[in-house]
Amino acid sequence: MKAVKNEASMSNDARIAVLETTILNINSTMLDIRQDMKHLSDKMDSKFDAIDRKFDAIDSKFDAIDRKFDAIDRKFDAIDRKFDAIDSKFDAVNNKFDTLDSRLNKKFDAIQDRLWSNFLWLMGMIIGLAGLIAHTEHWI
Repeated sequence: MKAVKNEASMSNDARIAVLETTILNINSTMLDIRQDMKHLSDKMDSKFDAIDRKFDAIDSKFDAIDRKFDAIDRKFDAIDRKFDAIDSKFDAVNNKFDTLDSRLNKKFDAIQDRLWSNFLWLMGMIIGLAGLIAHTEHWI
């Protein structure tokens, strides 16, 4: 039923039929939109789930890398502890050598002092003997 523009009025039955048709068309359009929205929502949910799975995979890879770095850090810490132990041993050996060096220096200083003393006594004896020989030979 097509209403004519210049027609003064429509019957109530015609109006009801037009309204029913309009309501059915709107209802059908709304149902299509609802189905399309549901389809779009399902599609978006599946895309977000795929993105979540990819992020989870990346996160697990980062966790694996973190575990590897932690293992490497523990190895470096163990190596540092070994080097510290070796360094303390070298310090102990160095201290022993310093002690030995100071004792040897003291002994060499004592020997040097003794040698100087003996040298001065010997020089004094030689000079005294030379003076005695010069006196006995009447050189002086």
